Amino acid sequence: MSEPDLLHSESDGVLTVTFNRPQKYNALTFAMLDQLQELADKFREDDSLRVLLITGNGRYYSAGMDISAGLAPETDSGIEFRNWYRTAIHQLFDELEAIEKPIISAAQGPCLGGALEMALSCDFRLAAESAAYGLPETNIGALPGSGGTSRLTRLVGVAEAKWLIMAAQTIDAQRALRVGLVHEVYADAEFLQRCQAFARHLASLPREVLGMAKLTIESVKDLDRASARNIERMANTQLSQSQEHRDLVAKFLARK
Repeated sequence: MSEPDLLHSESDGVLTVTFNRPQKYNALTFAMLDQLQELADKFREDDSLRVLLITGNGRYYSAGMDISAGLAPETDSGIEFRNWYRTAIHQLFDELEAIEKPIISAAQGPCLGGALEMALSCDFRLAAESAAYGLPETNIGALPGSGGTSRLTRLVGVAEAKWLIMAAQTIDAQRALRVGLVHEVYADAEFLQRCQAFARHLASLPREVLGMAKLTIESVKDLDRASARNIERMANTQLSQSQEHRDLVAKFLARK
């Protein structure tokens, strides 16, 4: 009996999801995205789960969407197409971006197309030395339209977005680190252990603070300075009145 295309496990507050189609370069099917949506829902609702870690088995993190399995439905209606697009892909990536818990994309190998678009919706992107990043949609007459163009441009700027999207170039892990696409690069031999250690570190941090930090950072990134400061003050007002904050201050003072 063959293994499922998506594996998952729980340990120390970390939900680990693993793409498991190495013979197909972990190309994503809509069935896999449906399973990921179910796991994201579980992650959002289960208080014992503090961090979501997404990685892959084999040489590739993921080659992107499995074109051979079929993509968009055939329709002459732009409205029908956009409705399908929003429900089939956009909602999942938007949900990953919105869940008030840390989500890590850990690419042990090439991360391409739709898989990179998904990774862009995560809070942290960790790369092995052998990882690479690319958006080859231009080669088939399309754009990375599942948040890939907008998220990537905000993250790395116009010049690098044009290199990856317009020129359909692939960049290695070190360049991805230099341009701000990934947060850290680890040696292949210790990659999974380092990613798991980082996930456990995040799981150990105060839950309410992490949730508020995620909301606040997303809220202030496109605001003017005065409005951004107001958001910061409102966030800290709520946090400073929480029992979590009082307990942590008391613990800190006790150590002193």
